[in-house]
Amino acid sequence: MELITVPHSPTLQLLIAPSAFQRQAALTFIAELAQTGPIRVLDGGNRFDVLSLNRELRRRDLPLYTALERVQVARAFTCYQMTTMLEQPIPGGIPTLVLNLLTTFQDENAPLPERLRLLETCLYCLQKTAQHTPVLLILHPQPAEEPFLARIRETADRVWVFESPHPSVQLTLL
Repeated sequence: MELITVPHSPTLQLLIAPSAFQRQAALTFIAELAQTGPIRVLDGGNRFDVLSLNRELRRRDLPLYTALERVQVARAFTCYQMTTMLEQPIPGGIPTLVLNLLTTFQDENAPLPERLRLLETCLYCLQKTAQHTPVLLILHPQPAEEPFLARIRETADRVWVFESPHPSVQLTLL
């Protein structure tokens, strides 16, 4: 985790990582930012774990209830809900962490052109927010999400990509 710095300046940053790494990164970022003020967490994958956040905050010897009161969590289950949440203005430049944005765009009930249009709206809102406060997207993309991911990568000011190490295979002599 020392390789990634917690965003404190107004930028749109993207972290692409395996699930286990992204979960730990999200907890680290939330705990770090909750030490100094409020943070908005938008969860698109319904994977935000408040119990793990409690453990992270306690490990850091932070005042638990004070830090938890600073974390505003909202969940989106569809691309329409995510778009609506991102369109809402946030007061006072609160840092925003968006988890699993692309999960909400896997809804096959929405036609692909509509999902692409909504993604553009989301990216516009994220860029607008990132002019005043740090915004961090954390994703673990699936192969079907590649067209969406490419557009997000183009939009981000900074991109980190972490991959799972490939298991070592012991070679045998023949």
